[in-house]
Amino acid sequence: MSIFKIKVNKQLVYIVLISCFLEVAIAPLRGYVSLMSNAVAGFAVYFIFTIIVIKKFANTFKPVYLLLAVILGCSIFPVPVHIFYLNSTLRTLPDYIMHIGGISVGYWFVLSRSHYLKATIVILSIILCLFVYIKGYSMWIHKLNYGTFTGLVEHTHHTANVAFQTNNGDTVQLSDFKGRYLLLDCWYTYCGSCYKKFPQVQEFYDKYKDNPELAIYAVHSRVVAATRKKGQESVRTGSDILKKEGYTFPCLSIDIDNPVLKELGVIYPVVLIFNRESNLVFRGDIENASKYISNILEKQP
Repeated sequence: MSIFKIKVNKQLVYIVLISCFLEVAIAPLRGYVSLMSNAVAGFAVYFIFTIIVIKKFANTFKPVYLLLAVILGCSIFPVPVHIFYLNSTLRTLPDYIMHIGGISVGYWFVLSRSHYLKATIVILSIILCLFVYIKGYSMWIHKLNYGTFTGLVEHTHHTANVAFQTNNGDTVQLSDFKGRYLLLDCWYTYCGSCYKKFPQVQEFYDKYKDNPELAIYAVHSRVVAATRKKGQESVRTGSDILKKEGYTFPCLSIDIDNPVLKELGVIYPVVLIFNRESNLVFRGDIENASKYISNILEKQP
């Protein structure tokens, strides 16, 4: 093997290692900032890195070899993780796809001889990054959590089996709210993520609490005694917790093992919206639920 070939191989190895280092260096953004920041930053970093690599080594390697070297370095850690732990790493899959996208776009940017085409590539890349950062990644997470990208579900009739208890132990049927929209924020005592959503629920409640077209409630799922040393939770547990935390939106109660919760697709936290016919039309987060209801109510005369 000649000295030249050994040098060439080392250069490719260095490119792979640097690409791998970039993937590792960008990864902390997921925890310290957000998944969408990591995806967009990775796209930009790999876009620039690919351009630099191809321009620097264009006289030594075919561009496609440089492309493969950068992709290999970017994939050393993510690909095995996604293969062996796909279900638990689906949240970060778009992140890896965006990094590969940045590499691919950088490759075609260098190979493009038309300034018009280069400008088009840059503009489309900016649009893609803005979409992923502002909306796209959130839609992906929403799909994983709730089964839909926006929260909208097919009109499903659930009137017959859905009932809740008030603080006094009285039963409230879903059909009691016919003629207006009903928004339910579902939670349970030991759900930390649920508590983080309460300020948004309170803000939404304060805005629409006097609107006769909409009823807003939290629904506290009672945990059975066998699973907690503190004993059986009562129909007042949820309301007492909310009052202690300083929230004023009303609270209903339901047994956490009630099969109707599974039928409704309840995970925690989740917001359910029923239309005027008591059909389930939305299942998702409070952010999308707020937009959905606001669009409906603001269009009414």
